[in-house]
Amino acid sequence: MTDKFKIFFQVGASVFLALLAAFLAAQAKPLTEKILSVAFGRSNQSTASSSSTVEINEEDPTHISGLARVSTYTNEALDVESADDSSIIPVITGPLTAKEYLVLDLHSGAILQNKDIDNVVPIASLTKLVTAEVSRRLMPPDREIDITDAMLAAYGSNGHLRLGETISASELLYPMLLVSSNDSAEALAQGYESNPATSRKDFIRAMNDWVHSIGAYRTDFYDPSGLSPYTVSSARDQATILQWIYKNDPALISITDQRFATVRLHTWTNSTHFLNLSDYEGGKDGYIPEAGETAASLFSANANISASSSPARYLVVVLGSQNRDNDVLSLLKKVEGK
Repeated sequence: MTDKFKIFFQVGASVFLALLAAFLAAQAKPLTEKILSVAFGRSNQSTASSSSTVEINEEDPTHISGLARVSTYTNEALDVESADDSSIIPVITGPLTAKEYLVLDLHSGAILQNKDIDNVVPIASLTKLVTAEVSRRLMPPDREIDITDAMLAAYGSNGHLRLGETISASELLYPMLLVSSNDSAEALAQGYESNPATSRKDFIRAMNDWVHSIGAYRTDFYDPSGLSPYTVSSARDQATILQWIYKNDPALISITDQRFATVRLHTWTNSTHFLNLSDYEGGKDGYIPEAGETAASLFSANANISASSSPARYLVVVLGSQNRDNDVLSLLKKVEGK
């Protein structure tokens, strides 16, 4: 009888242990997720917030929920435009590398240098000039925008915007144009209407409508920052856009020529090398791997003119460049005959 009891007890213990192991295994996944959630600061609140994040563009296959970029950026492919040392003086270091370029005489309208100016290619952060112009057309400058998780989810943090802070539409132009803040571009696009789910789409539609209305027909925007390689344009269109802004909204150009701007606790320092050239009058740089380095810039040329003449002004666009500074200066040297 004792031996039978021992066998019964052993079998019962084995069954109990098996059931206990199964129960612990079932609880392991949620327990692990809870531990990771605490370790990495992912609260239930942030999870709920991310589930309502605005999609960057359903038609753009390089983006996924949460505004995350897929396979375009790597650790080696940093944002050249914002990582630049603004103390560098640009110089000519070699042959032209740009795949497309254009130099326009702003006084006569003559194209002085050009290559493949109607090729449609990614333009990177040159997009932000249009984002800035359209935001000024859609919103009053004092329109207050609350910074959200969805806005801050954009690649990069050059603007150092903070979750929950309130900043006006006109103030957002400074981080967007001086340090190429993608967060600021998203804030303008998502924040100009009360409903962020429709606001961003409507803003991008307004960007496309506006550039087409001024004759930039080869331009198509998929996002407000230029992160998407499906945001494309041509050198001719970029010249058309910058020329229009120069003639009709010079205050916007003057922002791009500032060395820094301070808004309350924020200070943004312009990173473009061209600021160190006395004849630079403003513009925008850009970079993503698909676009290479890009630039749309304005320069005055004081050489070889009489005292009674106004300085010549050149608009220079380079796309698909491997050395933006070199290419812009090389083109200027050609047109100035130096």
